[in-house]
Amino acid sequence: PMDQIFANSAICPNQLFAFWLSRDVNDIANGGEITLCDTDSNHYSGSIAWEPLVSEDYWRIKLGAVSISGTTYTNGPMDSIVDTGTSLLTGPSDIIKKIQHKIGGIPLINGEYEVVCSKIPSLPNITFTLGGQNFDLQGKDYILQLPNGNGGMTCLSGFMGMDIPAPAGPLWILGDVFIGRFYSVFDHG
Repeated sequence: PMDQIFANSAICPNQLFAFWLSRDVNDIANGGEITLCDTDSNHYSGSIAWEPLVSEDYWRIKLGAVSISGTTYTNGPMDSIVDTGTSLLTGPSDIIKKIQHKIGGIPLINGEYEVVCSKIPSLPNITFTLGGQNFDLQGKDYILQLPNGNGGMTCLSGFMGMDIPAPAGPLWILGDVFIGRFYSVFDHG
């Protein structure tokens, strides 16, 4: 178990673990990497932006604004969970619907939205503010391009509405759509 690894300072001087996720659907042999006890500078440049935990029930941190082109879609800070087990990026349904509308999402079933693939280069950046620092997702980051079986691609929005009731929510889940863009480091210490 990881707790035993982290408890041994001789083999693990830094109680860190980090995730790099490939967003290249054509490179299935190299889907990602987990690094234990350190970070891998091959997957990021600059310094790590640390955000304190709000609660230790999950990797729960405070999310500031979510904005597109200067328009803020959130009403003050909200809790968010950084989760490698969630493929998409989820948030309160009312906010996600506004984001889907802004990016030209076409509703499908089960809360999924399709986006015209040719529009990806012109989609707006969506900015998430964590600890006062902005993290921009470009269209290529938040649109999932999936083979449709007919030799073409289907493009789905990586955002999905999920209303988690109090006391656990409301909250956002920063899943693989977010983590795939930003190398993510967790401090177990």
